[in-house]
Amino acid sequence: MNPNSTHLPRPSRECRPTRRKVRLLSGLACWAAAAMLAGCGGGSEDVGGRATLGSGGGPNDSQASASMATTLAGVAAAPLSAEEASGLSFMREEEKLAHDVYIALHARWGLNTFSNIASSEQTHMDVMLLLLQRYALPDPAAGSAAGESANPVLQGLYTALVSAGQTSLVAALQAGAEIEELDIRDLRSIKATIDNADLTLAYENLELGSRNHLRAFHTNLLRQGAGYTPKYITQAEYDAIVNSPRESGMP
Repeated sequence: MNPNSTHLPRPSRECRPTRRKVRLLSGLACWAAAAMLAGCGGGSEDVGGRATLGSGGGPNDSQASASMATTLAGVAAAPLSAEEASGLSFMREEEKLAHDVYIALHARWGLNTFSNIASSEQTHMDVMLLLLQRYALPDPAAGSAAGESANPVLQGLYTALVSAGQTSLVAALQAGAEIEELDIRDLRSIKATIDNADLTLAYENLELGSRNHLRAFHTNLLRQGAGYTPKYITQAEYDAIVNSPRESGMP
């Protein structure tokens, strides 16, 4: 699943962020995180799965996208390495995978948790598209219908997760947890290969959202008397996330 496993060349020293850019990133990060949380399922959830604050599905999502666009405009673009370009394309499609699976599972079970988080994933998709456009890169999701992906691995995951999620509500919630821990793993892997300040800012916000989404699925599974065993991150990493409070800013 790691799109960056081919060890492509690193960018030259001239392409790496300047001290000024790093200072700008740190100054903007907290403000941008708060804006992004409006589209990251950032509110607490009640027994019925409805999020009470900033859960997606409303105007907060477009506001979050607009806020991130404004923030990124203040961070200077820098030449991309091949790894950074590949990571952007991959995450655009992985966020679409999450969005499309949650739409399908909401249609099956009607649980608002799925629609709320699907709205958040649309915001994540929008941020990835913004960066693709910023660097004049093609959109791998352009023209694709719901459930379609140009990446065969992601296409297979969509089919498997939607199929599994049709069998029971517990299985559907476990599919959601699987997507979010996969997202966390891939974001961490990609972040280890980049040094562009704008990409780092975006990925940090996406990972924060995924941690909150994972907490939401975990909480709903507990309410069903069920649990989840992680596949992509360690049990210790999973426990550290789900047993910590929901985040309202950069970690």
